[in-house]
Amino acid sequence: MRLVSLVLLSLLIWAAPSFAGVVKLQELKTLQLDQTPKQIATTDDGRRLYVLTQDAQILIYSLGGELQGKVAVDPDVDHITPLGPKHLLLQKTAKKQAVVAMLEISQQIDISNSPTLGEETAPVTIAIYDDFECPYCAKSVPLLKQVVEKYQGSVKMVFKNFPLSSHRNARNAALTALAANQQGKFWEVHDLLFENYNSLNPKKIDDLAAQTGLDMEQLKKDRIDPQLNALLSRDISEGTAIGVRGTPTIFINGRLLPERSMAGFSRLIEDELRQVTPPQANPQ
Repeated sequence: MRLVSLVLLSLLIWAAPSFAGVVKLQELKTLQLDQTPKQIATTDDGRRLYVLTQDAQILIYSLGGELQGKVAVDPDVDHITPLGPKHLLLQKTAKKQAVVAMLEISQQIDISNSPTLGEETAPVTIAIYDDFECPYCAKSVPLLKQVVEKYQGSVKMVFKNFPLSSHRNARNAALTALAANQQGKFWEVHDLLFENYNSLNPKKIDDLAAQTGLDMEQLKKDRIDPQLNALLSRDISEGTAIGVRGTPTIFINGRLLPERSMAGFSRLIEDELRQVTPPQANPQ
């Protein structure tokens, strides 16, 4: 009898319906591709998306879905695997090959109407996304000036505002500096703001600006000018689109600077200068 009961219980358990949770799928963003994808892969942090197309190209997208660039690959590549933020493993099944490749994107950065230090015609542009309440940005100021001085005539530094939401006075400071730029005193205000990055408030910002001899009434009018606010918004949107997540973030001719040191700057700057300066012919 006990055996029969166990058999019946087993049958009931086997026949009982299984219950599962309800799964909902929410589409957050659609990427409209120009080419038919062969494979789609993403970096571990999800910040970059790679699309291998049927016509042997890799399309690179940012986390927000903006197309950052494209590069042609060997038609025999049939699979890609991201290896960190800058490297890809390219698989060529038919040839029994696996190729490790480095991928570097040169971003297109709009520097029009942005404050600039150095020769306008310099072949190398250093674009720095900064926040006036950021201690790391403040610490970088002396190094950046040394770089501009060392490569005088060859580089120009372009300031891009990227005030972080966690810094309550950063946006006001950014607008004040942009308004000072209207009177030709951006870099004087820039230096004072960074010297006092950890004690900024509305009154302090105005006091620092006034120290440079600015027309304060005009500055206050310019600070609320829709065009200056649009310029600030442009910097923030552009920085977000090209992957700026914190400050300072620095690009040299559109190439992300991996190491904030004189050696790090020199490597990228001199590489860029080699590309724009033809090698000298050896005298016969």
